Amino acid sequence: MKVMFISPRAIDAGRSSTKWEPGETDRGDFPPCGLMYIASYLRKYAPHHEIKLIDANLLRYEDKDIKREVEEFKPHIVGITVLTQNLYDCYMTMKAIKSVSKDILIAVGGAHPTYQIKETMAFSEVDFACIGEGEELFHELMEALEGKRELSSIEGLVYRDANGDTHRNQGIRYISDLDSLPHPAFDLLPFREYYSIIGTGAPTGVLCSSRGCPHKCTYCSKLFNTYRGRSAANIIEEMRLYYDSGIREFMFFDDMFNVHYTRAVEIAKAIMENFKDVEWSFRGRADQINDELAIALRLSNCTQVTLGAEAHTNEIQKALKTGKRIEKIKNAVTVLRKNGIKTNTNWILGLPQHKSAEDIKDMMKVVLDIDSDYVQFQILQLNCDSELYEDAVKRNIVDVNLWDNYMKNPTPRFLIPAWEEHISIDEQSELLRYCWTRFYLRPKLIFRQLKDLRNFRTLITQTKGFFFMLKAYFYPIAGLIHGKDGRK
Repeated sequence: MKVMFISPRAIDAGRSSTKWEPGETDRGDFPPCGLMYIASYLRKYAPHHEIKLIDANLLRYEDKDIKREVEEFKPHIVGITVLTQNLYDCYMTMKAIKSVSKDILIAVGGAHPTYQIKETMAFSEVDFACIGEGEELFHELMEALEGKRELSSIEGLVYRDANGDTHRNQGIRYISDLDSLPHPAFDLLPFREYYSIIGTGAPTGVLCSSRGCPHKCTYCSKLFNTYRGRSAANIIEEMRLYYDSGIREFMFFDDMFNVHYTRAVEIAKAIMENFKDVEWSFRGRADQINDELAIALRLSNCTQVTLGAEAHTNEIQKALKTGKRIEKIKNAVTVLRKNGIKTNTNWILGLPQHKSAEDIKDMMKVVLDIDSDYVQFQILQLNCDSELYEDAVKRNIVDVNLWDNYMKNPTPRFLIPAWEEHISIDEQSELLRYCWTRFYLRPKLIFRQLKDLRNFRTLITQTKGFFFMLKAYFYPIAGLIHGKDGRK
C-alpha cells in the first residue's frame, strides 16, 4: 500500500496576540519527529509499503501543493498529526486530500485526537483516530487494512464501520521502552534544511531523547506525566546516522532533556567520546544545572542551553507549580556562561499575577539582570486542558464554550484565550512587542552577537534575527504583520 504522512503548515494556526507576534518559522524550522518515528516503525516492520513524508511547514506548502502531492503519489492512506491550535490548517489539509479522492483514508494522531476524540470524529474527513503514541498503533492499523487483524482488536483506535458509525477501542497507547523503537526516518525529509534561528544557521539534526514530563505546571498540557528516557548508547546510534550524512550540529528537542543532571552528564560524556567535531544544544531545567554538568557540556562541545524561566518571582513560580526558583535560573546562566555555553531563557507574560504593565516591566528588569544570551517571550495561552484554563472558566474570565465552539467549527488565526482579568489582550500584545524589542535592540546585546560571529552562515542567521526585531519595533508605523501569508 502507499502511505503518506503529512505535517500540515501552520498558515492559519491559532495566535496569542491581536497584533505582532513571532511566526511559526521565525525561530527556525524543526522536523515532525512524531511522524518520522511512525514512518520508521512502519518501514522496519512492514517494508512492503511505499512511504512518503511531507513537512508542509518546511516546504511552505499551500493547499494546492498538498493536493498536487496527493494526486502524484496516489496514497491509500494519509497520516496527519493534529494539534488543537493548528486545527483549521489540519482541517483544510484533510479537505484537500479528500478533494482528490474520497476513497483515500485519513488517520489522525497527536494531542488533539487524544484529548478530543468526539470533536475529532465529528469531521467526516477523519476515518481513524490514534489515541496516544502512534508507532505500534499505526502499524497495527495497516495490518487491519490488509486483512491481517480486526479493527476492533487494536487498542487505542477510533474508527468508523461500514455504516459510518464511530467505535472507540479502549486504552491509550504508551511505549515504555523508547530504545525499542527504530531511529526516526529523517532521510524521508530534506533534513539538511532544518536549522535554529539562535543556532549557527548550519543544517541541524533534531533529536528527541525522552518523552513525557514529571512536572505539573498549571499553564501546561501534556499527554503523559511519566518521564521515559532513551539510553546514551541509543542516542549515539541516532547521532551517528545524522553524522554519516554530513550533519555536525544537533539539537535535543525534548521538553525536559536534563530531568536529572546525571543523565545529561552521561549523554554529554558519550557525545564527547564519539564525536570530536559536533556542536549540540538542548532544552532543560535550570535547577539541574551545576558545575559537574557544565564542565561535561563544555568538553562535549555543547554550545547552547534553553531554560524554562516563565516567571520573575519565586511567589509566582510557586503559584504556577513549576518547582523553579529565580536564583537557580540566574545561577544556571552564570555557570553555563563561565563554561562558554550560551543560554536562552523562556518567559511568559499575561499571567494571573500580572496585574498591570508595571508588573511586566518588573519582569523585564529580572530578565535583563539575568541577561541570558537569547530570550523568548510569549503571552500565556489558556489551553483547554490546562489547570489555569479551568481556573479561568470557574472565575468567568474565559467563556466556557470558547474552545468547544472553535473545535466544532475551526476558524483561521483563532485567538487563543488569554488571562484578561487585569490586562486586556490588546495591551498584552503591545507588551509582548515591548519585551522582545527591549531585550534584543540593546547596543550591549548587538555588540555581543557581533563579537561572536564566526562565519558567513552565522552572519546570515544573526541578520535574519536583527531584521525580525526591526519589524517588531516598527510594527505600529509600518503595519507589518510578520509571518501572515494567507491561504490560497
